[in-house]
Amino acid sequence: MYMVDWKTEQDVLWESLDDAFSHIELNTDLAEEVADLERSRIMEALSTHSGNQTKAAKALKLGRVTFIAKAKKYELV
Repeated sequence: MYMVDWKTEQDVLWESLDDAFSHIELNTDLAEEVADLERSRIMEALSTHSGNQTKAAKALKLGRVTFIAKAKKYELV
């Protein structure tokens, strides 16, 4: 019976993936990724609605108070 050394095979697969995608920087901090996305979407909504916070909040399907709190958190207002 042929025995496979799974750890070695798995290591080879991970190394191959690292080589294939070495040019891609992965951000592994989920909280940071979420914050970046929120900041970006809020900026985009404010720009689209000429700074009107109520319309921007509605476009993002957020309550106005929540939207303003998040915008202040990211120092966008």
